[in-house]
Amino acid sequence: MKLNYEALRQVMIEMQNQPLRPKQSTIVNNVVKKGFSRSDAIYSLKQAIDGGLIDGSVEADFSNTYYFDLHDITPAGHQFIDSILEDTYWNKVKKVLKEEGIPITVPSITRTIAKIFL
Repeated sequence: MKLNYEALRQVMIEMQNQPLRPKQSTIVNNVVKKGFSRSDAIYSLKQAIDGGLIDGSVEADFSNTYYFDLHDITPAGHQFIDSILEDTYWNKVKKVLKEEGIPITVPSITRTIAKIFL
């Protein structure tokens, strides 16, 4: 599945708006309410955990249903949010990645944020 980076951005914003140990359903439903598909929301949440932006775990069963145990946003996740919260910052990060021909991945976004804003 292809990662929808706008959905990833929304997942991180929703995580920031929740208390510690939020429910998966709350995050996913709020992202869906913003106009993203359920599969994009779930996959973005999984990638945020795999990319070290969210402290948590994810498991899938044989039917590809995902089960999340969400804890909190990591320090790298907070840095990510701070740099993409404003649309102008997010657009700047995407522009730099595109201009430099860098594939848009969670690590490349994080590195570009550090390069531009730190």
